[in-house]
Amino acid sequence: MSDFIILDKNEIESAFCGERRQYFAGNLKKPQNLPFIRSENVEMGLTSYDTFTAEPPHRHSVATEYQYMVAGRTQYMDTETGKVYEFKAGDFYAVRSGTTYAQKSEPGTKIIFVKEPSINDKEQVTMDENVKRWLADETMQTI
Repeated sequence: MSDFIILDKNEIESAFCGERRQYFAGNLKKPQNLPFIRSENVEMGLTSYDTFTAEPPHRHSVATEYQYMVAGRTQYMDTETGKVYEFKAGDFYAVRSGTTYAQKSEPGTKIIFVKEPSINDKEQVTMDENVKRWLADETMQTI
């Protein structure tokens, strides 16, 4: 038996009206603009930043995140070590479970993400003044 499940370009693009993240697959509880493929094992989607965006520090207690940079530039700060990582179009990276990080992205940044397993395990973390200053700096100094 063959079975193709298709989300076409127009559906995907229209789903981003007023949204910066859409899931293609996962065990999702929150409503999505885009129909998604139910999966207990993996979450997959696209993040698209139209403007400078800073994501507050958090970690995933169980899931590992895999990310591929489609366009733009993003930076992550490991908030435990203070080390900053920069990724540009064409880069692939993974963030293991338990890693606490903050993220900021330039306008035009698009990232395909895969999270394994498909679980809502995001834990917000309090940020110190150093992280607050870093997130507020929209110049995103080149590393």
